[in-house]
Amino acid sequence: MSRRAAAAFAFAGLSFSAWSLSPAKARAQFPDLLDVSAQYMPSAALEDPRPAEAHVASYDASVNVPVPLGESTYLIPGLGYHVEAVAFSRTPPDFIDLRMFHAAEVALLFVQMLPSDWALSLRVAPGLAGDFRGFDSGLLRVNAVALATRSFSERLVLGGGGIVTFSFGSLLPLPAVYFDWKPLDGFQVEGFIPSFVNATYTIEDRVEIGVRTEIGGNAYAVRDERIASAWPCVPGTADDPATPHNEGAARRAQCLDHVAYAVGMAGVTFGVRAFDSVWLTAFAGHSIFRRFEMMNDDDERVPGGLQMLPNVFSFRSGITWRIPSS
Repeated sequence: MSRRAAAAFAFAGLSFSAWSLSPAKARAQFPDLLDVSAQYMPSAALEDPRPAEAHVASYDASVNVPVPLGESTYLIPGLGYHVEAVAFSRTPPDFIDLRMFHAAEVALLFVQMLPSDWALSLRVAPGLAGDFRGFDSGLLRVNAVALATRSFSERLVLGGGGIVTFSFGSLLPLPAVYFDWKPLDGFQVEGFIPSFVNATYTIEDRVEIGVRTEIGGNAYAVRDERIASAWPCVPGTADDPATPHNEGAARRAQCLDHVAYAVGMAGVTFGVRAFDSVWLTAFAGHSIFRRFEMMNDDDERVPGGLQMLPNVFSFRSGITWRIPSS
């Protein structure tokens, strides 16, 4: 092993040891160390064009490395990657199928433990989101969180702050509320509104059952040449007198620049601890809403660009390496 590799392993081991010995209230502010999951949603009919159908499969991976900066200060860099894979069927010959959307981010979370059981968390996560057929500044995305929490007891943590998120398909600043309540041993209700709410019951620290609601999404830039090099994004070869539009001139307001996708889910969760703090997880639920909008570069919907997708059942499975509880 090279000296550089040995130094890297030594630093990782030192960081992990210091983090695992940190106070429980500090560890509660941290994200999971590793999370990998895949989700499947069956085919559903599109509003336009008929009778086309689409089904969506989603894949997620994230890794976070807590680094203690002091007895009460922590820095947690992380990486995240998300894919929306769309499969179409029964489409007309001229249908342009946008099959893959990606989102990658580099996150930095700062956690400061404060007196009187308060804690401050600041997270910024710049990244890219789009079909990755081309790269420019239009793919840039930034999500951010500022949250202050207080531990009123070992069973109750409350907090509030604000977020800047693309989870609803466009950049929105929103208020945020966090709560973590453990009214009974093994039973926990946790929520970060407007993102998720969980209620879980843990049996012998090995099996979890619960319910969950969640909202997710993003704004994905479209750089597919089939769209970028065709009218209305660029002037056409000639005007068609049979149509009300002048195809000989580009129409910026009708040019697809990005798609805004948002989905709300509700369902049941199940988890089993494989070993140490590594859990195998599953989610089975039903979508509450699914919205797909085609937007121009002014973040305005192009004519006929709204698709309210039918709600369907969904299944997700994954593996999570959590912060050890002791």
